[in-house]
Amino acid sequence: MNQNRFGINVLGFLSGVVMTVAMFNPWWSFTLQVMGQTDLYPYLVDGPASEFLGYKRSPQMTILTVLLIICILLCVIGSFFKGRSGSIMLAIAGVLTFLAVWRFVARIADVAARFHLGIQGHGIGSLGGFAKVEVWTWIRPGLYLITVGGFLAIVASLLASKLRLER
Repeated sequence: MNQNRFGINVLGFLSGVVMTVAMFNPWWSFTLQVMGQTDLYPYLVDGPASEFLGYKRSPQMTILTVLLIICILLCVIGSFFKGRSGSIMLAIAGVLTFLAVWRFVARIADVAARFHLGIQGHGIGSLGGFAKVEVWTWIRPGLYLITVGGFLAIVASLLASKLRLER
């Protein structure tokens, strides 16, 4: 009896697509009154404040990017496997995605706190205690999308047998 080990878990595949889209959208932005808007992606700081921060890409951003690419690959590959192996890949992708989101938010909260700011909202930032500057910060679509992608991966893992399209 030939048992087909492949099919497609539509929700698992969709989670990989959502995570991929999230990678190309900014995750967090801030606007300094004197410099303009700077966007943070998991792999890049894009904007005028990157010169102020002193980097466009930190070592943590490289690790985060590699982790997220692994999660995307696990989602896509895991969506094609039947049984436990596919479910495990999707679950691992979801959990690692939440870990990445948690570390990203912790990192931006730490950076914002150094300037006496929150991660969302409006405030007066302190630049080394010498200058005060008006700053707006906000969470962007990429962070929401990656969170949805991680959630979809976990749901796809739990409902793998019900969500699979066979050929």
